Amino acid sequence: VLPPCDRCGSHGDMESCNNLYADNGLENIKNANQQPFYKTDVVFFGDSVPRHRVHLSNAAVDAADGLLCIGTSLAVHSAFRLAKRAIGRGVPVAILNVGETRLEREGLGVGTGNE
Repeated sequence: VLPPCDRCGSHGDMESCNNLYADNGLENIKNANQQPFYKTDVVFFGDSVPRHRVHLSNAAVDAADGLLCIGTSLAVHSAFRLAKRAIGRGVPVAILNVGETRLEREGLGVGTGNE
């Protein structure tokens, strides 16, 4: 599934987009030799998480009976923030990872499992 066009909101229908912009005297998005650029609907490392996803993620943590973090060091602030939120609300957090996580380094209520 393609994300919507940033210019017109269509989902891959470049002809409609070009017609819309041509009607307004603007340049077409592509010619016969070009393909449109699409950015996936994924947050890449270093990008900001869209505010609506932050709200959805916080609501999911708030409604959860537990949080399972698999294969992450939780070094990225967005993931760390969700796990920290769960701990702060008394939601159990389980981590399956090779190596220490940021929660463990900062001593935020997560044991090593070797107790």
